Amino acid sequence: MTQQYQNLLKKIILKGDVGYEPRTREHTIGISAFSSSYDLGEGFPNLTTKNVPPRLPFEELFWKLRGERNVKSLVDKDVNIWTANAFDRYLKHKGLNEQIPKHSPQWNKEFERYSEKIKNDPEFANEAGDLGPVYGFQWRHWPGPDGKEFDQLVKALNGIKNNPGSRYHVLNSWNVADLEKMALGPCPFWHQFSVFGENIDLTMVQRSNDSYLGDPFNQAQDALFLTLVANEAGLNARYFNHQTINTHIYLGVAPRSDFWKNQKNVEKFKDKFKNITNREDYMDLRDWYLKQSPEESEGNEKKDHMPFVLQQLSKEPRNSPSLRIINPKLPLLEAIYLPVLDVVELKNYDPHKWASKAEMAA
Repeated sequence: MTQQYQNLLKKIILKGDVGYEPRTREHTIGISAFSSSYDLGEGFPNLTTKNVPPRLPFEELFWKLRGERNVKSLVDKDVNIWTANAFDRYLKHKGLNEQIPKHSPQWNKEFERYSEKIKNDPEFANEAGDLGPVYGFQWRHWPGPDGKEFDQLVKALNGIKNNPGSRYHVLNSWNVADLEKMALGPCPFWHQFSVFGENIDLTMVQRSNDSYLGDPFNQAQDALFLTLVANEAGLNARYFNHQTINTHIYLGVAPRSDFWKNQKNVEKFKDKFKNITNREDYMDLRDWYLKQSPEESEGNEKKDHMPFVLQQLSKEPRNSPSLRIINPKLPLLEAIYLPVLDVVELKNYDPHKWASKAEMAA
């Protein structure tokens, strides 16, 4: 399973184009589409070439399934993947986003203060931690034209149980009318379940894919989502199909990203990558890249994901773990209000452990 993921990283580097993304103000190398499919009968797709603590993506999934839109409950569980996006939205609402630009020392300093206040000041967090009507809020509270809310999750669960052959088992979070209110438009925006006999599959479509940090979370989350829905409906969780569109690796900000603005540098990097014959060569390329490229600026360390990608490619994939639902009789709509590790257990997870923590683009 992890090999599919490594194939994705290789294709981005070999076939990808370098570009600039205005929202994050970072450079990327990317491709326009990639498809993968994971057979859950062969194991659970939690990445093994680096450690992805399952609690983190699993808690985010439960947060989505509850229909929440504030980061506070995630922060309280020490899950901080959305905090920078909430801060970015907070600055825009206060009219401070140009005064405190991304990647500046001032932004980093103010973000530290903001993060502490979110942790310790519930009243502040109630307003400043709001992300707008993102993801799960659309799943559970889609607004109709008459003001009535529609619960897409409940509708999908009922449809799977009562009319399994239907092609309407869909969760859509791309609400055009609400996009401007969101801290970030949904990256995975389309989830569709398909039932064939006793088997159920999930296909997810993703408009934007941070392939180093985001993709491993997406794999784990939606494989768990499929497993929980299958258990609820008395079906066998079979394939998680993952379709990504703008599929990229972040290259950080200037001065580090200046390396990638030079086409000769890009061509030389790709040529060296093409000539790799064994896993140790990835680390040699990593060393060469770090010597050739400028240092990352203070406060922007680890925003360039390429060194992490190369190190990860140097790791041999290990056997996939397995997932166990602790209490299969517990209804899904009750389970999502419990700590996730009281609901599921990941067994035989033995990833490579190394300093793999990069910084997420906000």
